[in-house]
Amino acid sequence: RARANVAAVRVAIECRDANRFATADEQQTLSQWSGWGAVPDIFDPNKPDWSAERDQLREVLTAQEYDAARRSTLNAHYTDPRLVSAMWDALGEAGFAGGRALEPGCGSGTFMAMAPDTAVMVGVEKDPMTAQIAHLLNPHAQVRLEGFETTTVGQGAFAATIGNVPFAKTAVHDPVYNPDYRYNLHNHFLIKSLHLTAPGGWVMGITTHPTMDAVGAAGVDARREMAQLADLVGAVRLPS
Repeated sequence: RARANVAAVRVAIECRDANRFATADEQQTLSQWSGWGAVPDIFDPNKPDWSAERDQLREVLTAQEYDAARRSTLNAHYTDPRLVSAMWDALGEAGFAGGRALEPGCGSGTFMAMAPDTAVMVGVEKDPMTAQIAHLLNPHAQVRLEGFETTTVGQGAFAATIGNVPFAKTAVHDPVYNPDYRYNLHNHFLIKSLHLTAPGGWVMGITTHPTMDAVGAAGVDARREMAQLADLVGAVRLPS
């Protein structure tokens, strides 16, 4: 995976520097990108087995890009395409017929790539290299390079939101939707997604089990706000 990631980074940088789209063969290389969460040891200087890949990565990334990639190992875990396909099918069966759709924390954009033709996709991705790869794999979509906590669009701007939210016990500051750091990362993503999705729309997300299981005040408050914003249509506890 590390070698495939380094190869994808090289293609992404070449396309970026030449200000061009990726060729079909280059897109095939880019599609092997799995994010750094799958291979965090590449950034550990105490793991000599990864020194060759680590050196290659330092050669092609700037210091800022390298640091951003290293930070992304905490929550850059991507979604099996079979699960993505099943989620889009379920969204269609629920009644989604098209319109603007949001993928927050989009990674390389698997949900965007597998979206129906009627969906006008917008992805949000914080890691610069991952956002570049998402753009090259999904030239039909808008990919916003920013943390979701800084995304500013009007409430109800989307007909649907779908994706695999990043998981973390920590919180990020969102001046509108998490000003007091009340909600952890995954619950903040879900709550903000609900605010940004229009009445009558759908929010479908993969989250970690504490969203439903947490008994502390913050977890209960998060579920209470979700219930105020939307009706729960259904939930599936994976990997059933």
